[in-house]
Amino acid sequence: MKNTYEHVLQPIQLGPMKLKNRVTFTPVWPSFATADGHVNRELMEWTRDIIKGGCACINIGCGIVNRNLPKEVAHLLRLGEESVVNELSMLCDLVHMYDCKIGMELFAINMEAGSFENRDTNADKPTVEIDPTYLTKDQIHGFIEDFATAAERAMRAGVDSILIHGAHGQLPGCFLSKLINERTDEYGAQSIENSARFTNELLQAIRDKVGNKVAIEYRINASDMIPGSPSLEEVITFVKVIEDKIDLLHVSRGMHSIQALAPYINQPVYFDHGINIEDAAKIKTAINVPVTVVGSVTLEQAEKAIAEHKIDMVSIARGLMADPMMVKNARQGQAQKTRPCVRCNNCIQKTHYLLAPLRCSVNAEMGMETLYAGIPAPGVQKRVAIIGGGPGGMEAARTAAQRNHKVVLFEKGNKLGGVLNMASIASFKADIKTYLDWAVRETEAMPNIEIRKNVTVTPELLAKDAFDVVIVAVGANPLIPAFARKNDKTQWVGDVEMGTAPTGKNVVIVGAGLTGCEAALSQKRMGKHVTLVDMVPQEKFGNGGAKFNQIAIINMLKDAKVIFRGGLRLESVDDKGATFINAEGDKETLECDTVVLSLGVRPDADYVETFQDCAPEVLAIGDCNTRQGTLYNAIHTAHEAAYLL
Repeated sequence: MKNTYEHVLQPIQLGPMKLKNRVTFTPVWPSFATADGHVNRELMEWTRDIIKGGCACINIGCGIVNRNLPKEVAHLLRLGEESVVNELSMLCDLVHMYDCKIGMELFAINMEAGSFENRDTNADKPTVEIDPTYLTKDQIHGFIEDFATAAERAMRAGVDSILIHGAHGQLPGCFLSKLINERTDEYGAQSIENSARFTNELLQAIRDKVGNKVAIEYRINASDMIPGSPSLEEVITFVKVIEDKIDLLHVSRGMHSIQALAPYINQPVYFDHGINIEDAAKIKTAINVPVTVVGSVTLEQAEKAIAEHKIDMVSIARGLMADPMMVKNARQGQAQKTRPCVRCNNCIQKTHYLLAPLRCSVNAEMGMETLYAGIPAPGVQKRVAIIGGGPGGMEAARTAAQRNHKVVLFEKGNKLGGVLNMASIASFKADIKTYLDWAVRETEAMPNIEIRKNVTVTPELLAKDAFDVVIVAVGANPLIPAFARKNDKTQWVGDVEMGTAPTGKNVVIVGAGLTGCEAALSQKRMGKHVTLVDMVPQEKFGNGGAKFNQIAIINMLKDAKVIFRGGLRLESVDDKGATFINAEGDKETLECDTVVLSLGVRPDADYVETFQDCAPEVLAIGDCNTRQGTLYNAIHTAHEAAYLL
């Protein structure tokens, strides 16, 4: 029976704010504000792109309440300055045009990074942005005033709700933790009355400023995931103390400042979806305000959880960035058309680690709305040949067809998908399989695309048709050292992952990039003894993707007892195993049954070159024109090339 999403599409009242459905965009750090913290055109158009698909409310992330911020804090909305109201009001007007509500997330940052010298005196105490232990009472009252003033500014600009961030090690939540809050005065954590005092006073100060004109929301951790941090029962007790001052509770988990826990905030592909639903359900049974939940919740999970009264609504960010049309598709009975998020966390990597604007691996236009806005529709319909049916080839085909070009997509194998067919095999990468199935389904359904499988393309073959454009998307070849090519003990990681190359009981995987790490986990889960080896130091194992995902896969490998060996360069493979050269120049042999090579790929430039004269316009995209063998690169180069035809 087809899911009608009747529960998730119902309206809901949150204090003074009525939402048209129960899907909201959870706040993220988009890095689209101006350097001095004002709304810019990029933020406006990114917001428009998100809300056009029917979500009920968009929460704008990272509104800083501090006054007089240091100059190095840039591209975050400065709600601590009166001048922000002007442009923010225009953003609110834009959102309301789409029958959508707008919320503003407020949080404080530490003004003086070196001011808490004593924070590490207790080895078990985590470092947080602002440690409540060392705040003076004047500073506490100053932060409360800053939050309230920022909320009042946001209200005057036209926002419908204020969201206070009390999770992930942010200031309000830190007062709750006995592990973090070592105060002995009335703001200490000795009792719930004291630990809740700061948040209570903050929320009351906001309510005094905004009255009942906007909703007030609060985000909390059901678990900090640190031994000694508040239990779920203590969290529930805390929420009961503040619930008369809030209209909605957001439930999350994890800590940004502890690297091992950061992936639990933005779960990577390796984690289950909906990891906070059950905690949210326990909280909901004990309180009287509506509850929403974050944590890779799918629309299907949200529908089921709302129907079972575990939650009242759902907050989604990455899924709505992958496809803003999620809600409209569900309402129109076409949920299968929604482009899936693969939880690669490239969006988080861009903002948190590269300090760059948001980008999405599978939605090439997300965050680039202003760059695409001025490109006119094609004046002439072109006949386009695309060589290669991998993720890049399919993206190019769909984009060109959407732009009204006639496309012939050639694939040398018997199915589309290319390298994603290998990358989606492991059970812990189900999101990749979901995306692959969507990409194939959407590509095959488009009327302007003719697909020819089991065809090896040559210049002579292309000459038989009058193509205006040829897009080469043939991928790249795996790097296999000459000494390993004829050794039966050696296998390529792609063949191993696909199951076409068997491995023995004792496996050495050479190459500890993301692909090698994922192969190591797959082999370990098959009961193999696995050693993961690379030239780079162990702390660099897992490079090649987002930091959050790297942290997660390395922790999973350590938990699985995979052996790490860094600083070793492969020299040869023989019947005994693999021989390496270490940093001192000495040889070391690791005996094994199978050597799995995951040394990266290299484009075949000569092969790509053979197509250069096959049409007036010839373009190479994806892995075949770069060493960046990522889904992000494949999708973006494909989309850009096809869009500009």
